[in-house]
Amino acid sequence: MSEIREQAVQYAAGLLDAAGRDAFEALLAAGDPVAMAEVESALSTVESVVGAAPVYTPRPHVKSRLMAAAAASKPKGFQEAWEGVTVLRQGEGKWRETGYPGAKVQILHLDKETRMSTSILKLEPGAVYPPHHHTAVEQCLVLSGDVRFGNKLQIFAGDFEKAEMGTDHESLTSDTGCELLIISCLDDEIHLAPA
Repeated sequence: MSEIREQAVQYAAGLLDAAGRDAFEALLAAGDPVAMAEVESALSTVESVVGAAPVYTPRPHVKSRLMAAAAASKPKGFQEAWEGVTVLRQGEGKWRETGYPGAKVQILHLDKETRMSTSILKLEPGAVYPPHHHTAVEQCLVLSGDVRFGNKLQIFAGDFEKAEMGTDHESLTSDTGCELLIISCLDDEIHLAPA
């Protein structure tokens, strides 16, 4: 079980100490997509268990934390257009650091069942995103600028690249800076939304 998944389960069950709870809530408040997805899953499990065992009633402070976590797990910046349809307007999404200088990511969608995500990766000119292995098909559409895959390939705005399961990417760099729409697997060796 991943560390974040374990923390989410403990958080949903009210088992974290004050420091652990504060640290996990800081992840949720920052919009960490993996923490949000994991707590949503844990909340669903806890609710199922509680529903199946009506003799147990969670303490009020646990229930209030669970409800707060459920509210916090909704994607930030998205607006509901109508039931079941949400929109993220340009400039409303949350960018976060990837841990690689000059590389930021905006998570658009996480599907915990398929373990796939849709993200925008932004590279500043000269930034380097490290080489990585694909456990599933990765799709990349260049929205703006250019991107180089090591010395093998350079593509530009409007170009689409698909890497099959089991393939490896060399380092990604950009001469002018770029934004890439990427659909990839959370189980990849390196991922925009670490699992």
